[in-house]
Amino acid sequence: MKQPSRPFGVTLAILASLFMFSIIPLLEVGMVLLVRQHFLNVQLGDDGLQPIAMGGDFLGVSPVNMAIQGVIGITFLIVGILAWFGRPASIRYVLIVAVLGLTIFRFLLTLSLFATQPGIEGGISSGDSIFDGFSVVQFVLNVAVMLYVVWYMNRGPARAFYRGYYLNDKDQT
Repeated sequence: MKQPSRPFGVTLAILASLFMFSIIPLLEVGMVLLVRQHFLNVQLGDDGLQPIAMGGDFLGVSPVNMAIQGVIGITFLIVGILAWFGRPASIRYVLIVAVLGLTIFRFLLTLSLFATQPGIEGGISSGDSIFDGFSVVQFVLNVAVMLYVVWYMNRGPARAFYRGYYLNDKDQT
């Protein structure tokens, strides 16, 4: 019996979920680390490189949050690689649960962002508004990817790929 090849829909689901739940978060962590490194190595005089700022959190992103985002991104990257190869067969369920969990996590983060946001009198800036808009767009894209992954990973071709064989007509009834 011929082993099923990876359907295009599975490829699309894995790549979209890797992009949304691994690549983008890891790029955000890398960007913050690069900005921090830049501010730590600013030349202020003839003495060589001296940090312009030490201690404190001048970027508004705590190291704990960055570490959590990095670990989640790397963990999801491993799940995505395993889902790409289709082994073990249960990785299909792991991918679905991971995408659902991360979408719920993003929803809670977006909700907490708007719940803790100060009003106009609290000093909100136009930069905050832009980043809030990006967060909402990222959440909407996360929901779209989540819906596609859950829908396609439960279709027959995806189940056959992860199972490793097609069902006979007798087995389908």
